[in-house]
Amino acid sequence: MKNLSYIANEINKGKDLDENLLLYLKSASSLYSTLGAIKLSMNYYTLVDILLEEDIDDTFVSNFENVKTVLEDILKGETEDADSKLSEIRNKLIEKMEKITNIVDRLRIYEYVLNRIEYKYKEAELDKEYYNTYLTNDVMHYILKDKDNLVINTKIAEIIGQLPMRMSKGKFYDHIEDAFSLHHGAMKKTIDDFYYSLSTTAMLKDLGDISEFGDVAVAIERLESASYSKLSKDEFDQLRKAFDLASERINALADSYVLLTQVINDALTISLTSSTSLGLNEELDLAKNIILETGKAYITRVGMDEIAENFVNFEGKQEKLLENISSSDFIIDYVNNELKDKLDVESLVGYEKLLQVTKLQSGSDFVSLFKVENEEEIPEDSYADNMAEKLCKELDESFKGMESMVKRAIMASVISNLPVFFNDTKEIQDYINSALMACSDEAEMKACVEIIKAVVKG
Repeated sequence: MKNLSYIANEINKGKDLDENLLLYLKSASSLYSTLGAIKLSMNYYTLVDILLEEDIDDTFVSNFENVKTVLEDILKGETEDADSKLSEIRNKLIEKMEKITNIVDRLRIYEYVLNRIEYKYKEAELDKEYYNTYLTNDVMHYILKDKDNLVINTKIAEIIGQLPMRMSKGKFYDHIEDAFSLHHGAMKKTIDDFYYSLSTTAMLKDLGDISEFGDVAVAIERLESASYSKLSKDEFDQLRKAFDLASERINALADSYVLLTQVINDALTISLTSSTSLGLNEELDLAKNIILETGKAYITRVGMDEIAENFVNFEGKQEKLLENISSSDFIIDYVNNELKDKLDVESLVGYEKLLQVTKLQSGSDFVSLFKVENEEEIPEDSYADNMAEKLCKELDESFKGMESMVKRAIMASVISNLPVFFNDTKEIQDYINSALMACSDEAEMKACVEIIKAVVKG
């Protein structure tokens, strides 16, 4: 059989379209179906293993069991309404993850605050010579020891997010406006996503009702109402304990929901390609058997060790499938945009589904499967500027009456999520020195030394 890349190139050249369009559809569907099934078998097994070993909330278990029912129907060939059922569950999970992500962002702000208060209650000496002389050198060495600019920028953002924050509001807003100006000429969706990301980072988005998260909701309420400048040691200890519990639980829940979404994405991949795939092959058959056996083990609570022994048969298979698919998947978008008039009704639907599959397998777990109207619109430069102004006004309003420690934590978090604004290494060094020297709170200075030492010295 012709390989997928060859078929795609023939389609791109307009050769034998009737034959090659159908051949590519069936071959790509088969590869995606097998890839989805292998990934699904592994993630599904991991998820069931977690559910058997850990206490996960009832809402999550209910979502999982709904997915399990639809998945087993798909594997038995009962695919009617499977796509819509899985998509409905997936959309609900995306909404849930937005709320969880918002909570995680909020907890990061309070972690910054708690870390800087902690050393008020610790009998530890500040190494002033290290703080004033050597800390900047260690940080600069950590940042610049890599040659990859992406890695360097990631490290700069990491350090900025932990340095003492003593920047004026005016300068802070200038950096935000400069960051949005870099989006001149960008798509509207890109600008909107950037604004949304910074909004959640800055705790501007209302959490709404989070009572379903139990102890996490209680901890958030305590963290939001605390008076950080007046905390006693006992109050701090209680608050830290509540934070640690909330952080552990919400991060575990986030990991579980990501895993469940990946299971849905792969189940959807199998379902969407079911009518155009060439059928079972050895890997696909094994993966489906593993999934069904894992579903039984979820009920009986036995047999997981025996199931795990099968995964050795998949070594290297995913990589080979991905290599084959990625060499030719450009043609799927091309066909959907340029060659629709060459397709019969069945193939047209098949290629539209294949386009959704490419998104499901893109690595972006919560990506929208359908193009939103005007999402690729490129607005006037003033749109980005107006969004910057809107964000700055919302921040200014939120800062009113806010404790300085929390306000600084928000500013540090936002600044660390902006594109790097330094032009050379001297500017980086000057910023670090300025941030360190502007801090006069000894507890925060101690915390800064310990936190940054942990980062730079691994």
